[in-house]
Amino acid sequence: MHSSMRREAVSARITTGDHTATGSAIRVEAVTKVYRSDSGPVAALDRIDLDIAEGEFVSLLGPSGCGKSTLLHIVAGLTEATSGRVSIAGSPARADRTDVSIMLQRPVLFPWKNVLENVMLPAKLQGSTASEAKDAAMHFLELTGLGDFATKQVWELSGGMKQRVSLARALATDPPVLLMDEPFSALDEFTRERLNVELARLHDEHGRTTLFVTHNITEAVFLSDRIVTMRPRPGGVVDVIDIALPRPRTASQATSAAAIELAAEVRGSIAAYL
Repeated sequence: MHSSMRREAVSARITTGDHTATGSAIRVEAVTKVYRSDSGPVAALDRIDLDIAEGEFVSLLGPSGCGKSTLLHIVAGLTEATSGRVSIAGSPARADRTDVSIMLQRPVLFPWKNVLENVMLPAKLQGSTASEAKDAAMHFLELTGLGDFATKQVWELSGGMKQRVSLARALATDPPVLLMDEPFSALDEFTRERLNVELARLHDEHGRTTLFVTHNITEAVFLSDRIVTMRPRPGGVVDVIDIALPRPRTASQATSAAAIELAAEVRGSIAAYL
């Protein structure tokens, strides 16, 4: 298929996917990103179109260099697109929005603050009273299984526990939109699986719009409503795959026949780029 025809076909699937969430929460329109280098311009993203419905969990998946993190950072307002536009709930993406939280690959916690103080910080910066911030922080520490660790110091925590603190902090302002950039990739497989189950449970209970970057096919299938597969050099959309697993998601679904079949479909989508 001609490249422009392929782009139009994939774009149509992105914007009209069969999902139950309603209303557009994130819209990416013809986003291109070009970096300047000593050897000339480097195209990181090539005319990306993406429409994510309110309450939908969408994963960006592809090999290194396909622009997944760059696209997420543009949506977060941390990186400026060379051309195209991004809107969240109908207004331009920018870094100072209070309705969006971002969780990064490695936990960024303040070592001089304890667990509770780290989780309270975003709400306090947004103007909540100390009492309101504490109540919200404790609520999400309880939800992430860390209620008994509120007074612990950061250095006392395992890697998985630090990521759970980061997750609680990202949720503590109750954002409608959650952006996650490979948040569990540095963890061991067992901890990663536990946190995936926890994240799926939180999504099923609260229904936040989530854009999730990962290299892990099994993880993407288990968590997502749709998976956007991407190719490198320049980064572009290969396909959009609907994940028709029932919700709420349970740990057993990760190894179900349906999940294995979907994982094979996802892998086949990007096989040529691996």
